[in-house]
Amino acid sequence: MNGLFLAASGAASQVQALDISAYNLANASTPGFRRFELVAEAVSKAPSPYEYATVEASAPRLDMAQGPLRDTGNPLDVAVAGPGFIRVQGPQGEAYTRDGQLELSPDGTLLAAGHPVVSEGGDPIIVPAGDIMIAADGSITVNGQPNARIGIADPKGAAMTAAGGSLYRSTDGERLPAAETGSELRQGFLEDSGGNPITGVVEMLRIMRGYESAMRAVQTIDQSQERTIQALTLRA
Repeated sequence: MNGLFLAASGAASQVQALDISAYNLANASTPGFRRFELVAEAVSKAPSPYEYATVEASAPRLDMAQGPLRDTGNPLDVAVAGPGFIRVQGPQGEAYTRDGQLELSPDGTLLAAGHPVVSEGGDPIIVPAGDIMIAADGSITVNGQPNARIGIADPKGAAMTAAGGSLYRSTDGERLPAAETGSELRQGFLEDSGGNPITGVVEMLRIMRGYESAMRAVQTIDQSQERTIQALTLRA
């Protein structure tokens, strides 16, 4: 039974890994996308009177590696150089994104990933028509006049989870602190996705092979137990 527990739980963890890999692959072209990673390991359990082992996967964690920056020349494109995230009003409160393809709604609201960009105070940023300049610290000037400052959050090792599309939020729901140093905005650039489509396909194939191996082990153990039961029945 110990081998059966281990093989079956291993197959289940591969299914979870496949879901995450598919999500990463689907966002391989999303600017500023951060891929998720899943770590699985065998864990010994010792409930009375038997000891057995299972494969347990940790909560998916965000790969915080910086993606390559690409020059677009668009004044409404900004890339975050460093670990920071742009603050936005998400569907369930404040959320964070590195998708710097900014847009202006008809009323002048600044949008990132389709959601209002907010200042450090949490207020939506409204930008009038004109020549827009965005400084490294997120300060916006329009026709040479100060307008607002984009809120840049620092994850500081906080656990992050997906919040839909290219949005993220802290797992514990706490608001991330302001990025004091180490992060800056670069106008006219975009950060490419941290996911690689070729690597993603290879990873999915590896996971599928792992799942097939685990299921073959389950079938082999099941057949072995069936033969043992039949042999014992004949002896009886």
